[in-house]
Amino acid sequence: MVESSEWETSERTDIAGDIASRFGEHRKSGILDGEAFEGGGTKTIQFVRTPEGWRIAAFAWYDQP
Repeated sequence: MVESSEWETSERTDIAGDIASRFGEHRKSGILDGEAFEGGGTKTIQFVRTPEGWRIAAFAWYDQP
C-alpha cells in the first residue's frame, strides 16, 4: 500500500477509574497493488492507567469489505 491515509470520522471514549475504552469509525484511501481504493471500518482500543501513565491493553479493528 502506498500514498495511503486514514482519518477518524467519529469516536467515543469512556473512562471508568483506571480503565478507558475508545471506539471509533474511520475512513481510508490509497493505492494498493497499483489500484486506487477507499474503505472504512471500526476500531476499539482499551487502555489501563499505570503509575507511568495510560498504556494500551488491547486493540482490535474491523475493515468493512
